[in-house]
Amino acid sequence: MSTISYDGHNLKIDGRSIWLVSGTIDYARTPAELWKRRIRAARQAGLNCIATHVFWNVHEPKPNRFCFEGDADLRRFVQLIGEEEMYCILRPGPCASPSWDFGGLPAWLHRVENIELRQANAAFQKACARYFSAVMAQVKDLQVVSPNRSAAEVVGDRGGPVVLVQVEQAWCCLNPQQAQGYHNELVRYLRENGCAVPIIDCNLLWEKSDVSVACWSGRTLASDLRQLRIVQPEAPRIAIEYQTGQLDHWGSAHEKEDAARHLYRLGAILAVGGQPNQHMFHGGTNFGFYGGRTVGSQFSYATTSSDWDAPLAEGGGRTLKYLASKRICNFASQFANVFANLKPDSQPAVIAPDESDHSLSVVHQHGLQGDVIFLLKSQNDTTSSTTIMLPNGQNLEVHFDNDRVAWLLFDANLASGVTLSYTNLRPWAFVKNRLLVLFGPAGRDAVVCLNDAAIRLKVPTGSTPFVDQVDGLTVVVLNSRQVDAAYLCADGVAIGSSGLDDEGQLLPLVGWSKITTVQINGAITSRGVKSPSKVKPPTFNVWQQADVAALLEGISADYKPIDGPASVEQLKCDYGYCWYRIKIKQGKNAGGRMLVPQSGDRLHVYKEGKLIKLLGHGPDAEYQPTPLNLDSDRVILADNLGRFGNSWLQGEPKGLFGHFYRVKQVPLGKPKVMAGQAPDIFQLGGYFHFARRGDQPSADSLLWHVKPAGRKPMVLDIDNLPGRAMLIINDQPIGAYDQQQSCGYARFLLEPGKQITGGRNRVKLALFGRYDKAIKLGKHLRLYQTTGCPTAKASWSFAIWKPPKNGKFKPISDNLIAQPCWYRTTFIAQQTNVPLWLELHNMSKGQIYINGHNVGRYFIATRTRKAIGPQLRYYLPEPWLRINEPNDLLLFDEHGKRPTSCRLVYDTAGPYGK
Repeated sequence: MSTISYDGHNLKIDGRSIWLVSGTIDYARTPAELWKRRIRAARQAGLNCIATHVFWNVHEPKPNRFCFEGDADLRRFVQLIGEEEMYCILRPGPCASPSWDFGGLPAWLHRVENIELRQANAAFQKACARYFSAVMAQVKDLQVVSPNRSAAEVVGDRGGPVVLVQVEQAWCCLNPQQAQGYHNELVRYLRENGCAVPIIDCNLLWEKSDVSVACWSGRTLASDLRQLRIVQPEAPRIAIEYQTGQLDHWGSAHEKEDAARHLYRLGAILAVGGQPNQHMFHGGTNFGFYGGRTVGSQFSYATTSSDWDAPLAEGGGRTLKYLASKRICNFASQFANVFANLKPDSQPAVIAPDESDHSLSVVHQHGLQGDVIFLLKSQNDTTSSTTIMLPNGQNLEVHFDNDRVAWLLFDANLASGVTLSYTNLRPWAFVKNRLLVLFGPAGRDAVVCLNDAAIRLKVPTGSTPFVDQVDGLTVVVLNSRQVDAAYLCADGVAIGSSGLDDEGQLLPLVGWSKITTVQINGAITSRGVKSPSKVKPPTFNVWQQADVAALLEGISADYKPIDGPASVEQLKCDYGYCWYRIKIKQGKNAGGRMLVPQSGDRLHVYKEGKLIKLLGHGPDAEYQPTPLNLDSDRVILADNLGRFGNSWLQGEPKGLFGHFYRVKQVPLGKPKVMAGQAPDIFQLGGYFHFARRGDQPSADSLLWHVKPAGRKPMVLDIDNLPGRAMLIINDQPIGAYDQQQSCGYARFLLEPGKQITGGRNRVKLALFGRYDKAIKLGKHLRLYQTTGCPTAKASWSFAIWKPPKNGKFKPISDNLIAQPCWYRTTFIAQQTNVPLWLELHNMSKGQIYINGHNVGRYFIATRTRKAIGPQLRYYLPEPWLRINEPNDLLLFDEHGKRPTSCRLVYDTAGPYGK
């Protein structure tokens, strides 16, 4: 049985130091049939480790009913990582990722009595313990310390691939009692269920733990990782989430970063002795209804594409970022012995790396197996080369080409009796201790000094590499274009390829007429190749449609009675849409300005089958009181767009779980400003993101006296108020607000006998700072008095939203029906060698199915044709397609827009093109 440990620099397996060069690939975001392809693509980019989130809601969709099969086969995914001779970092949460629905927590937790999420709460921890037990049962024998060798003769013939397990995610809260009672208990559950490898966390040191290793996350991490070395000198510096891009949200612009910046940031992490995990290396897809909600704005819902502008695109295409990763990650993993043996206490003062504007930063790290130097220049630095002085006084000219980072090795022990004394080229690979590959800008003077004997050459300018034999070593020099077309293979290194296919065969690369292979013994072979020909994309057959008129008109037999308003979680409709029917007793005063204080996320209100109002968040929806007449029966289509993965609002219900109220705004008046201390927010619960227990500086409170009219409920809205506040009524804490963590809004229903009395109430908004009199409170605070509740005595029913049966479809109408509608067509695909994308031109918002698989949500435009985006293309995974036989495409469009302008395209790039 192997052992695993760590010191202040790296992990050790049986005392042997290892160096992790990792990237995140979530198996739940990729069909199982593509797992091996994605893992191999990561390995071909030089990675030696895969990190993956384990989503609780995928594996326990119903209480005590676990699923670890098909696309949820965690064990198989980990085994595939081992078969590729890579390590694995498991990240099982329980809250695993803010961009996934509910952070990965199962929606049925809403139905558990007395539960408090992510806290030392008996009900929540009992469920967590059961989940961790199930996860560890799948992977316990796949840890690197396991004697079981069935996971393949994986990492150096030791056990399985799992080397680290992460507990929780971004639990950034200073509440020591909770940290001990929650975090430490989660670690105990893992240990008791067989976790025998180091446990890590990514809580940004909000709570320093003695039972887990702190890791870091962010986009620019050099200074953070250096500080982590000081705070945690006994453990390695792992950048568990070096963020390669940004998550996309509906209605926001897609952010794209150039490959040079990506390369720079990876270089900066390695330069300070950090081990990077590229998050995401492959983002994949938020299939079905698994796209989550993040903080930031009222409409910060994740798109179906989880591309992240990652190196490996959503459909598996290899981007410019991929090529940048391949340049430096091959170096870091191929020369892992150098990195693993750097001296952790070697922290020389350097010019701080700064992407925007600084002088050249040079970072020199010393080690037992050699020294490594990184040169980092800002994006405004246009110099193409610089000269450095070696320790022996010799000057060495180093060329950058179009990159902003260069790396060098000195006195590096390559193999028995062979030392790389110095070179001005960038090392890229060292294969089987016999083949050394370096690269640099074409046509530049280069020097490679082995055992103090220098070879002087010019970097090749064409497609033929420079090859030489020195002291039993084969030395290969490539130019920058060649290294981007180079892949390591069984025989050595191949140039002119786009990678290796599922069978390990070299694939042709557009723009290259031949593939040249340099074997380990120096032999060179070439073979001509043809660039792959373009294939025309499939075309659609006739479109059909199926309306939902019976549901819209409230006459469908699918409606089942309920006692009154109920969330989708209470109705066990945990994901997607839900239909409500409200039979309203006719009476006077059924109109006016209406609010639905207890609802989420978007409510489509229909009268006699026609849309009369869209309430809720986002484009075309009304969040503030809006004119609405409820004089007769209504049908509501409730849209659950995704739950918060981490915020003060995490755990919010979805659907229609409260009544419609007619309201009128009442003046709050000028508040009484009272000096004092900020309140203790932890009166409301044990976990608040970015909150600190005891952080109660001098602060002001705003006090009003409020009396409801006729003992009717009131509604208090907080809208984009700067800062943080806590609502206290009659000295009782009611709720909290934070401009960031509450997405800029909070709405409180104040009911007599519950939050308020029928008499005079002291309503206090306790600030977490001094009151700025320049703030116009009227813009941020609104108080409404309810004057009626048309739905209070109504009869309520609900129906499950689901696709219609095939027999319900008929030829598509020539006219827009402007109502929710299902559309169906077929197409014939002749190949799956290139990713296939669905472009939804002229559609609005809805859902996509291919051959019964739920591809995910789409949001192209509003009912009034306002463009939303940023996603227009939607990935149709190859394993879900049928070749040379009909594929069934099913669309649900909320506003009945015609799909006749939709089309299919083949493209290796991601959803946003190149």
